[in-house]
Amino acid sequence: MNRRRTRGGRGWALFGPALLWAGLALASPRVDELERTLRAQPEAALQALQPVLATAQGEERIRALLLQAALYHRMGDAEGQAATAAALDTLASAEPLAAAAAHLVRGEAWARQTPRSRADRALAAAVAALPPHTPDDLKLRFIAAQAEVRQTLGKLDEAAALNQQALRLADRAGPLWRRSELRAQMAYTLFLAGQTDSAQALVAEATALAQQARDPGAESNAATVEAILHSALGRRAEELLASERAITLARQAGDRRLEALSTANLADFHLQRGDHAAALAQAQRALPLAREVRDPSGEAVALINAGLAHIGLGRPDVGTALVREALLIEERTSGLPGVADVHRELGQALEKAGRLSEAWAALVEYRRLRDLIFQQEHQQAVLELQEGQAAEARSRALAALETSNRLKAEQLLGRELQQGLWLLGLLAGALLLVAVALLLRRMRHTNARLRDSNAELQVASERDPLTGLANRRHFQAVMQAAGRAEGSGFEGALLLIDLDHFKRINDQHGHAAGDTVLVTMAQRLRAALREEDLVVRWGGEEFLVVVRHMPPAQVETLAERLLAQMGGHPVLHGDERVAVTASIGFASFPLPPGRERVGWEQAVDVVDTALYLAKAHGRNRAYGVRSLPAGLAAGTVPPVQGLESAWREGQADLAHLAGPAVEAGERP
Repeated sequence: MNRRRTRGGRGWALFGPALLWAGLALASPRVDELERTLRAQPEAALQALQPVLATAQGEERIRALLLQAALYHRMGDAEGQAATAAALDTLASAEPLAAAAAHLVRGEAWARQTPRSRADRALAAAVAALPPHTPDDLKLRFIAAQAEVRQTLGKLDEAAALNQQALRLADRAGPLWRRSELRAQMAYTLFLAGQTDSAQALVAEATALAQQARDPGAESNAATVEAILHSALGRRAEELLASERAITLARQAGDRRLEALSTANLADFHLQRGDHAAALAQAQRALPLAREVRDPSGEAVALINAGLAHIGLGRPDVGTALVREALLIEERTSGLPGVADVHRELGQALEKAGRLSEAWAALVEYRRLRDLIFQQEHQQAVLELQEGQAAEARSRALAALETSNRLKAEQLLGRELQQGLWLLGLLAGALLLVAVALLLRRMRHTNARLRDSNAELQVASERDPLTGLANRRHFQAVMQAAGRAEGSGFEGALLLIDLDHFKRINDQHGHAAGDTVLVTMAQRLRAALREEDLVVRWGGEEFLVVVRHMPPAQVETLAERLLAQMGGHPVLHGDERVAVTASIGFASFPLPPGRERVGWEQAVDVVDTALYLAKAHGRNRAYGVRSLPAGLAAGTVPPVQGLESAWREGQADLAHLAGPAVEAGERP
């Protein structure tokens, strides 16, 4: 259950197979002893496992192969996992358990890739393929792996239910260290679901069991989750102590990977506190550890933390070079989501260091990658929908074929009976006609239900599930339809809104409070706008408003009203008052003086640039573009530098609106 903090203060996330050890309870004495004594040293465990694999047969061989796959998973060796799955395939014809195990190994390998829905389907197939009398210790492995993927997909209720099932299986006869690690994992799931009190109780149980077992590795995992909870509750001193204890315990366990990750966590802790010197020292300790165990993801985390620390210490060139080195690793290990996040964090750090041009370049690259990820996810969703429809079509065709065969059999029987019993033949024919009529009626009903289902899927795919607002997919569809109806060029007003310091709200009040803020802001936007205006959740904490048929002066009044509506009073989350302000960039198109017609994509770029200026000049304010030179409107000049220069030289006219005053004690 190794964890690392995600960079940029976004909380903590799982790293690697969270339940490789907690889920792999092995009844074979030889395999069980290897797991117990060498689980912190996968290379040594793999070497010691080879004599067992050379002689093991039947279920013991399947268990040994599962342990081998778990070791490869922890080492990040995808080729080793693939080879192990192929070895299990060769046993599948004689051992049904081997077929389920092969699905499991492939699902765990795919869990490191996107989309993770592929891994979820493989693990669901693995659980479904388990023979009826599979021992509890093996069921535990399958259920724990499925819980891990459901958690990464955000299905926290399902993940918690699966973890609870795994806990019951482990408590029947499992060793103390395994029961400890399962409780730590369950505590992390409950933390993600906002159930902090229950999570704290489980962490206390996990620590007590690990101490009773005298297992420093399990206790280190519990200390890591304890640090997560202290961070969420704002207990900085307790978080630091728990993080340092996790490193010490990992070192006692001889687990170099866990020590490297815990040290990287501590570096990130110091980064979030603004202690860049301490963060750099911890990152420099984590880096050789990660390289020693050939952990590319841990190496990337250490490089990024070291780079951000250098930037914070006034050495942006050195820091940027380290982050660029980490990006090469992230491209191989984490794919586009990891690379995009690194660009965002680099941009934020450079912005604080005053390197605005480089910060803008990094943030532009972040937005480009996020758009590319969105397109890929959209394409995957379409493919999955098409696969589902094709499968349903095949099922209907098969059902129709079976019905046709039955009809032919009935007709043949009718002809045979007709030779001797004309009356019975006539009766059979009438019954056959009734059956065909009923079948046709059922097919019409099924087709109608399919059309309704497809319509519901279309609506759901264009709505944000948290706020109920339209999403980018719906916005793009509206813009494309408007383009076909109105010709080239966008006409109307756009307002791009970004909640100020939203990461800080998540850090100080928790992600549940962050969700409450997003929902409340969506409600306030809808209340302040007309029914015909379109409100889009643009991504994360950003919203886009599309207003048609409104004079530019009224658009400025609307922007000022939205600033007051969103930041005028705090959001209530339970007993907490969460202060929120927003920054806005807006413009009405076509822009004077030339009133060139630009596409909606260029219009979004213009208001995005205005938003960047609002944030760069202090946040809690709105910048509106009243007029713009032709080159900037057409996108032929770098937006930020071009817009700001044009404004200062009198070629562009910008509206500047201040947000509501916020009391010092309620600043976000």
